[in-house]
Amino acid sequence: MMTINLAGGPKEYAEFRIGDRKAELYFNDELNLKIANTRLSVGKRLDELDDQKKMKALDKKSVSDQRDYLDGLYKGLREELTGFFDEQFGEGAGAELYKLTNKSTERMSAAFFMVVKEYDELRAARDRYISDLYKPKSRKTKKK
Repeated sequence: MMTINLAGGPKEYAEFRIGDRKAELYFNDELNLKIANTRLSVGKRLDELDDQKKMKALDKKSVSDQRDYLDGLYKGLREELTGFFDEQFGEGAGAELYKLTNKSTERMSAAFFMVVKEYDELRAARDRYISDLYKPKSRKTKKK
């Protein structure tokens, strides 16, 4: 009789590096939810930065108000990303990444979406693995 390892299967983690920091992120429920929530929040903030209607409406405001609005968007986005990277790589990792990306919040966003891309690829590999396990075997019929 064959023993089946129920905890086996495809790789469920990925290794990432920020400067000298290295971390293996295991895509469990906690990280999956954190990625999903951060993805929504970051996506919404990036959409706001690209929203031409909002940017056009800003034209009617004072330069000071325009700056405050944009500063707030970038600050909120940077804080969200810094929190994610600090939580996953250790305290100070977000600030280190910000420094390594030449203080670019948008490049920090790109780094976050690299994590998301790897997560999506691992999920797809897991889904293929499960599908292959339970794919009906084709029956061959003998020709007469």
